[in-house]
Amino acid sequence: MSRQKKNIFYNLNYDIFFPQLKEVVKNAVEKYWEVESNVYIQAINDFREIRQETLIKNLDFFSSQIKVEKHKPVIIRLGKNYIENYLSLVLNNKSPNFALSSLTNLEVRILNSFAEFLYKKINEIILSPKVAKISDKSEQNINFLLGVSSSIDSLGQIVVSIPIDRIPIGQIEFAPSFQDDDFKNCSLTVGIRIGKSKITIEELKNLAKEDIILLEDSSASNLTLISGQLEERFKVKVNPDLIMNLEEQEDIQEQINQEVAMEKNLWDDIQIEISAEFEKVKMTLGELKQITKGQIVDLGSVFNNEISLYVEDKKVAKGELIIINDKYAIKLNEVLNGTVAKTTTQAPETIEQTEEKPIEKEVPQDSQEVEDEEFDYSDFEK
Repeated sequence: MSRQKKNIFYNLNYDIFFPQLKEVVKNAVEKYWEVESNVYIQAINDFREIRQETLIKNLDFFSSQIKVEKHKPVIIRLGKNYIENYLSLVLNNKSPNFALSSLTNLEVRILNSFAEFLYKKINEIILSPKVAKISDKSEQNINFLLGVSSSIDSLGQIVVSIPIDRIPIGQIEFAPSFQDDDFKNCSLTVGIRIGKSKITIEELKNLAKEDIILLEDSSASNLTLISGQLEERFKVKVNPDLIMNLEEQEDIQEQINQEVAMEKNLWDDIQIEISAEFEKVKMTLGELKQITKGQIVDLGSVFNNEISLYVEDKKVAKGELIIINDKYAIKLNEVLNGTVAKTTTQAPETIEQTEEKPIEKEVPQDSQEVEDEEFDYSDFEK
């Protein structure tokens, strides 16, 4: 039985049954052996083999089965250390090489007598065989591992195994059911995808600040919620501040078309998928509930969050959100390292070298020119 199940059983029955069992065992021990004792719980389980319990894995026991008509017996097991300590107290005969196999007939009768005495006391607090319902579970015993000690020393263990159907379990009071609204203000972190599109390797190479990437697979009235393996498309109120008019779009497109064409190779026309997502945002469970119900969600504050462009799991650029012809687009404000930015770098004049030193190039003060790096296709070969 797993520890989780043991804990469940313990939680359901501790306050109901175990205090009674502990008191009964304590009284029986003190009356029979005439030794003041303390009894405490060490473990509760339903193991078929009690030595599965780590606490008594290597301990030997003397077992007494109390037969019950038409029902499983109650089994009382006395640990070797318990027997040794109590027999020495009663008989004043402590052997240095004590072993259960060397018990005398008198000692066996004493132990069986104690087991019967203890059962009579336990029988007062468990269900009688006539009341107990014999079911499929009747074959299952619950084992109560009890530690017994005197005021000055630990004296040993007793294991009481009782058929589960004979253990009285009081009515369990359950807490009222929680409602969804009880948690509507709790928040969690989720991802929100804006849309996807296809671009060529050449276009990816030439990404630069102020470029606009139109997300063909997007809709201004829809976003996609991402939480773990869950992806849920939901409706949002269109933010009119994000809409770009057609004239602005045509001017931007004309500017893009007039850019200097770069040398192509075989790879440049290959298309790859690019996606745009907000940086992780916090949403309340109340907002998520609206999403799952298909309601239109107002995420005005989310639209101001930073947006990142990804090729697979690699972040390649950041930007701000705009809307063009009912589709989302991203206006880039930063191209990240590893993605080559478009530049208008002029070829440096040839400088004669008279000695070994770095070649310096003049950069005009009114421009921040960056030398193009070679594009690494291996980033996207997979």
